[in-house]
Amino acid sequence: MSARLRFTVAYDGTLFAGWQSQTHTNTIQDELEKAFEEIAGGKLRVHGAGRTDAGVHALGQVAHADLPNEKFSTTRWVSALNALLPPGIRVSRCAFVAST
Repeated sequence: MSARLRFTVAYDGTLFAGWQSQTHTNTIQDELEKAFEEIAGGKLRVHGAGRTDAGVHALGQVAHADLPNEKFSTTRWVSALNALLPPGIRVSRCAFVAST
C-alpha cells in the first residue's frame, strides 16, 4: 500500500539553481529525489509546496513524496535522507499524511 510522506526541509541555496528540477543544473529537488531513490530503490518524484530561485535559502520548505509503502518510520526517513543529502540540505521532520 502506498504512503504519502510530508517532510520539512531547510537548505542553503548558494550552490543550487533553485528548488525545481531543471536539465543540466543542480537543484534542491534533484538532490532530494536522488536520496529518495537510493533509499526506496526506485524513482520517486518530490513535490514542493513552493519554489525558490537560484541562491535562495529556506528554513521550512514543505514537500511530499509518494512512497510505495510505509516500510520505514518517519524518524528513520529523516536520518536516512540526511545521511545521503549534501551538507547544505537537511530534512528536519517527516510525517505520513493522507494523499487527498
